[in-house]
Amino acid sequence: METRDFQRHAAYHEAGHVVANLVSGYRFFVVTIRPDESGEYEGSLYRSARGRARDLAVVHLAGIVASAKMTGCDPWENPGPFDDDKADIAAAGDFIDNWVAFLARTYGESSLKNQIREEIRNSTRVLVDENWNAIEVIAGALLEKETLSYDDVIRILMDVCPDFRIAEKP
Repeated sequence: METRDFQRHAAYHEAGHVVANLVSGYRFFVVTIRPDESGEYEGSLYRSARGRARDLAVVHLAGIVASAKMTGCDPWENPGPFDDDKADIAAAGDFIDNWVAFLARTYGESSLKNQIREEIRNSTRVLVDENWNAIEVIAGALLEKETLSYDDVIRILMDVCPDFRIAEKP
């Protein structure tokens, strides 16, 4: 696979996470698509992982959905050729499992797991579709600079996507 194709995938993947974080009201410190010292890609969005399980599951899946949309793939039926999505799928699954366990302890209901998974998948697709312009803008900035701080992202979005709204957590 061409390095530029992989960087493009990584940029859209990370941009999906960035936008999902902002839409959900979460802050992050820095996002990067820069390879590590060994030349391996370790695309990362550094942030706090505290919040509602549903929101955090959507944040993890938004990278997968954004990169799949960019390549014209379906993230669930026909995923792209990259295997970096496994960690995000596993993390989203953990959040969903914890949420279902909470519901079971609180309400005695544990049969909602598949319904919750489908709702989160659908919510993630809607989030990506509704914010596609912002995702493309951030992906382009990542391809140009490789690393962006939270303030860089906010500045870029305010300049290029003035209608984009960043949620605030209460």
